[in-house]
Amino acid sequence: MGTSHHSADRITGVPSPRRSWAFFAGALVLYGLSAARGPMWGDPSKLTVYAFAGYVPSLNPGDHPGWTVLAWLWVRLTVGVDPVLSLHLLSAVAGAAVVALLHRLVGEATGEARPADGAAAVALVALPLWWVSAVAESYAPALALGLAGCLVSRRRSRALGVVAGAMAGLGAAAHLFSLVVSGPWLAAQRGRRGAVLLGGVLGLAPVWLGVLGVPVDPLTGHRAGGGGSFGWHLATFLRPAAMLTGAAGLVAVVALALGPAGLRGVWWRRGASPHPSPRLACAVLGLFAIGLTGYVPYRLPWMAGFLVVGVLLVRPPDLGRLARWLHLATQAGLLVLLPWALARLGREDLHLRRLPERSNAWYFLCPVKSFESGPQRYARALLAAAPPDAVVLADFNPGAVLRLVQQEARLRPDVQVVPTAVDDALGTGDPVAALQDRIAEADKHGRPVVLADIWEAYYHPTELRRRLGVELTPCGPGWLVRTKN
Repeated sequence: MGTSHHSADRITGVPSPRRSWAFFAGALVLYGLSAARGPMWGDPSKLTVYAFAGYVPSLNPGDHPGWTVLAWLWVRLTVGVDPVLSLHLLSAVAGAAVVALLHRLVGEATGEARPADGAAAVALVALPLWWVSAVAESYAPALALGLAGCLVSRRRSRALGVVAGAMAGLGAAAHLFSLVVSGPWLAAQRGRRGAVLLGGVLGLAPVWLGVLGVPVDPLTGHRAGGGGSFGWHLATFLRPAAMLTGAAGLVAVVALALGPAGLRGVWWRRGASPHPSPRLACAVLGLFAIGLTGYVPYRLPWMAGFLVVGVLLVRPPDLGRLARWLHLATQAGLLVLLPWALARLGREDLHLRRLPERSNAWYFLCPVKSFESGPQRYARALLAAAPPDAVVLADFNPGAVLRLVQQEARLRPDVQVVPTAVDDALGTGDPVAALQDRIAEADKHGRPVVLADIWEAYYHPTELRRRLGVELTPCGPGWLVRTKN
């Protein structure tokens, strides 16, 4: 009897580990070539500062102390590589590991190559994973550790159950939401839950060791981990009133991440799920999705990465070779065409926070970061233009970049960068008055003040001019504050 093309493409038996290594190599090349080469806005710069300072432990999971442990070790293992670039490459390696581990898990659980190849191919070019694998972020290492814990848990040994739990625990210390993927899988390990739980507690040590004392945050100068810190995170990132628009945004992000082939493959999947507890996994992913609808939009695409990987683990798409290659090509093209089209239509700001030298459409929707030099140009230009002994009042996004560039390039030690001065002011009842206090404090010591930006929603330049009678004059990409006597 002849063999059809369809059945020939369906390789039975557990796929060879060499197939998973091939996906790892391909992903590493893609993510490594896409990786940023210098400082990036916001979190990547913050986390880089944390890694260089060895900022652990912290009772605040939002400080990602598990990531700091990994990054601190990684920088010391990659001697000779620019440390900022090295931490971007850590994400590239971790992202490639996510693709390979997902392939191995699905392959072992289903005994077939097609769903394993399909899940890995969709993950490879999914915007959330590709994006965070190109910059120094905690998402990819956290996911890699969580999936590694799931894979180790398939080996029937109590000792390896402890190892599996420790991996997932360290992943949760790197990013708490990695438990959305690893938690349901490990909870299904009957007879070894105690061993897994013990390992999880050990892996979370970068967090709970904070009970012995938390160092000062090297970026903000605050001590995190108290009730106020958790309250600030909830108030800053949760928007329950916007859940309807958030739901639409989440659907769009997930649809973009999976693409037509991935959506069809997930929806029409037949056969048993490779997940050991698919109902629990679906319940956890569903609750997580509901929570994401109330999350701030500028973090939604990356948070959705946990959801996408979780869905691929529960319902891996059964894709043939041609479908996989078409998916890779169309998704890669779409992630370039979409921001280009939005820019051409004048919609590139995406209704998000604007920054000098940044196109929001290209920054958020195109995962290729190797050509992104705007943050470094901005920081160097502002530090060069600042008057002697100036105080730079910034919000987190440019503030983290300014602090990192100043520290690593040893530029302008006379300039004091206050990277979250504007964020602190926004947390008060009267942000303009809070900024006035900052300006008055600098004036008292004879130090000129420079605003890192004048975006109206954060810096309130119109109100500063009206209420305080100040003049704002260009100072490189920043603005020099002149008080009228």
